[in-house]
Amino acid sequence: MQYTHPYIRWIARRIPILCAIYFILFSFLYLFRLQSDLLAQLQYVLSAGSTVYHPLLAAALSTLFLAALGGFAARLLSWLPLRLKASAWFLPFLLLGVLTHCRFPQYGDVGHAPGWGVYVLLLLVYVLWLLFARQLADSSKENATFSTYLWPNVLLLLLFSTMSVTLSNTDAVLHHTLRSARQVANADYDAALRTASRERHPSRQLSASTALALSQTGQLGQCLFAYPQPHGSEGLLPALADTSLFCHLPTVVGRHLGYKKGDHLAATSFLQLVSGKPNCQPAVRDYLLCAHLLDKRLDRFVSQLRADSLAADSLPLHYREALLLHARLHPSPDTLLHDAALQHSLLQFDSLRNADGTKAERELRCRERFGATYWTYFYFN
Repeated sequence: MQYTHPYIRWIARRIPILCAIYFILFSFLYLFRLQSDLLAQLQYVLSAGSTVYHPLLAAALSTLFLAALGGFAARLLSWLPLRLKASAWFLPFLLLGVLTHCRFPQYGDVGHAPGWGVYVLLLLVYVLWLLFARQLADSSKENATFSTYLWPNVLLLLLFSTMSVTLSNTDAVLHHTLRSARQVANADYDAALRTASRERHPSRQLSASTALALSQTGQLGQCLFAYPQPHGSEGLLPALADTSLFCHLPTVVGRHLGYKKGDHLAATSFLQLVSGKPNCQPAVRDYLLCAHLLDKRLDRFVSQLRADSLAADSLPLHYREALLLHARLHPSPDTLLHDAALQHSLLQFDSLRNADGTKAERELRCRERFGATYWTYFYFN
């Protein structure tokens, strides 16, 4: 369309540029900041582990390709009215959603990938939209303000962005699992713990990477129950099948413990076996003690402490909590621990646990005040 008014010609040159800039910024940030771990996992699976994913380079190249496609579509649809120029960027936004729609249910992903019928329907709607836009061609003498043309395009771009995000995989558990696994593989344990703290329903792999981060920072016996533990002792260690995870979590954990767990052994049995090896890593002891706690085997936990000849008063918090609970459940004159402050906390916990109200109400009160204790895990998990 050739516009006679110079101001409209000025607008006609800038609207397509602004649409392109928006797409480039959105695509790059979306791929680099939000979906980089998902794409790393996808590339690892498709290449059978033979290639390495580079987040910055991959996001830049993907954005460049999609932007080139959008530029080609904009030329092809140059007849679009100024108010609807952003319509030319529908296909790049759609491909962005297709690129990141894959699912990995083995890593806590509980969503469902959209079927191909959804994409066919979107393409059909787009064709109908173009036919409608064809009837709204600008007049060559049209005269209006810049915002008159800008806002319809902005709304279209926001609609397309929403479409991309909706079609893609944004499952929080999966993203937290993949991000935490990458962070522990890069020895960024504090970041991995921050990631784990955001997830209340962790996958088994996320629980394993959290346990590794706690162990590497010397906090396993101190802070393990500050994080949800829905998988019990099996959440301490990744399975051998998790080698399909792009960060090789079983290898990372195996390097820390000295051995990798196979799929034929339960986590506690594996740790007991490894703890008897002459070259056992120091971290194995804490893992085994935590496994007994997660299994709620307090007798075995106390027996292990006695076998290791550990001083009770210097034990991490959760170990002392478990000792007091064991003494409460199995009174004995040779109790290992005497901690007045912790005993007072246990009395308060028991008071809340036995207070009036339904079981759900009592649990809620206990979790609100004692949610990061072993006692809450023991009674309510």
